[in-house]
Amino acid sequence: MTAWTLRAFDVLDSTNEEIRRQAEAGAAEGLAVLARRQTAGRGRRGRAWDSPEGNLFLSLLLRPRVSAAEAAKLSFLTAVALAETLELAAPDLASRIACKWPNDVLVNGAKIAGILLESRTGADAGLEWVVIGIGVNLAHHPAGTPYPVTDLSSQGTSVEPPVFAEWLLARFAYWHNRWQAEGFAPVRSAWLARAQGLGQPVVVRLPGGELHGCFAALDESGALLLDLPDGRRQAITAGDVFPVG
Repeated sequence: MTAWTLRAFDVLDSTNEEIRRQAEAGAAEGLAVLARRQTAGRGRRGRAWDSPEGNLFLSLLLRPRVSAAEAAKLSFLTAVALAETLELAAPDLASRIACKWPNDVLVNGAKIAGILLESRTGADAGLEWVVIGIGVNLAHHPAGTPYPVTDLSSQGTSVEPPVFAEWLLARFAYWHNRWQAEGFAPVRSAWLARAQGLGQPVVVRLPGGELHGCFAALDESGALLLDLPDGRRQAITAGDVFPVG
């Protein structure tokens, strides 16, 4: 991994959009873009991402020479790096920081960070670039969400976005180097060590309904393995997972 080049902006439509523009213009791997505020931030499935000043809005550019399926595992790598950065910022919260499948980080069961991967595939079906968008509620969190949300300030810790970004880039670089050298196994182990709901009953909300079962494991592809009441084990590759009770 080359050294990070961090570019900071006061306002952007979206850090992911800025990285995409830079990638299309030929920017090299290792570019990171930080914005104080976004006017069109977004999360998974096109959901709006509340973007008030004081929170972290950071996107990273990678040009991995791997398949799209392999690159998708970068969301778990990013979640581990995020969890470790939160532990660094707030050591007292370490035991209460968890990774939620597939790409959120929680504190005390409430969402504090989200990850959005976007990519472009070339004419030869190979990846041209991957953008990793990271949003962390450092100073604020939205109201009226259908799930618990929090921010670092509400948990008693204050950290400025540029400082958090520098810490996060260092932890991401560590795990990215390990991923390149050792594959997904160490990332998977570190993620599972912090996994919310592992071994417990969960409900998986899918576009066509819900599945109930026990969160048994994470397989080598990053799929959630769900033990169903009838004894079957099903691999979940997309959906929203929530604890039961």
